[in-house]
Amino acid sequence: MAAVVETEALTKVYQPGLGKTGVLALKDLTMSVEEGEVFGLVGPNGSGKTTCLKILLGLAYPTKGKARLFGKSVFDLSAKERVGFMPEAPYFYDHMTGEGLLNYFATFFGMGRRERKERVNELLNLVGMHERRSMALRYYSRGMLQRIGLAQALLNDPALLILDEPTSGLDPIGSYQIRALIREMKTRGKTVLLCSHLLGEVEALCDRVAVLHRGNMLALGQMKDLLPVSERATVIAGRLSEEAMAELKSKWQVAGPSNGMVEVLAQNPEEVNSIIDFVRGHGGEVYEIVRPRQTLEEFFIRAVRGDQEAS
Repeated sequence: MAAVVETEALTKVYQPGLGKTGVLALKDLTMSVEEGEVFGLVGPNGSGKTTCLKILLGLAYPTKGKARLFGKSVFDLSAKERVGFMPEAPYFYDHMTGEGLLNYFATFFGMGRRERKERVNELLNLVGMHERRSMALRYYSRGMLQRIGLAQALLNDPALLILDEPTSGLDPIGSYQIRALIREMKTRGKTVLLCSHLLGEVEALCDRVAVLHRGNMLALGQMKDLLPVSERATVIAGRLSEEAMAELKSKWQVAGPSNGMVEVLAQNPEEVNSIIDFVRGHGGEVYEIVRPRQTLEEFFIRAVRGDQEAS
């Protein structure tokens, strides 16, 4: 797949003023976002996420290194035309209606009246705001503003969608709706760069993730590689006699029985096989084998703490 976003040794140092020490916001960041994937950028406050987005959007200049969109400089207008951006807390003129706002922004893309009308209607329906199209933005809830913000980011039918904390402050229903829209964008072939503090959300949505801390990239990879399945497993079994159940408990750690089923903890794949053989050899039945996987939150905390302790 072609790289939509590329950074190469990207570094940013903010200079607060003469005689003051510069602040390192980003250090030698090298990564790529491939066409058609949802890519997560995570890290604690001050990790460099926002700085990275600003550089990609052409709102800040790197101190050194390179950043490219679709193989071109981030300052190339032909590349910018293919990008949609939704900021963390979108601010719009609150006297405008949702429909008026989208019509206003659509004029920047050179759309004629008929094209604007069709595109605005399409997006209002997509984000579930068609019934509130004539309401002034000052009366919109946070979730409604987020959805209209996503609609404006999609006006130019961008190939790359950059979302900064898209579900921040939303209730569970609003968050679910935004996540569903992000999945819809992926099915439509869009590339999504998602920046979020909600690690469970990133884990559920993203194909790959980069973890930043103090301007450094601590980890980069696919979820299945960063969050491997544990060797430990729980074997759920049943239909065992009292004698077999007693022997099972003497050999392994067992929870239950409950409703005729027991949960047997195995420390490794060899123990899993031994438990299965035991259960079946005593006339029982194995219903399920559950292998826990490390969460992105657990991985994130371990990586950040490790970096703090090493410094």
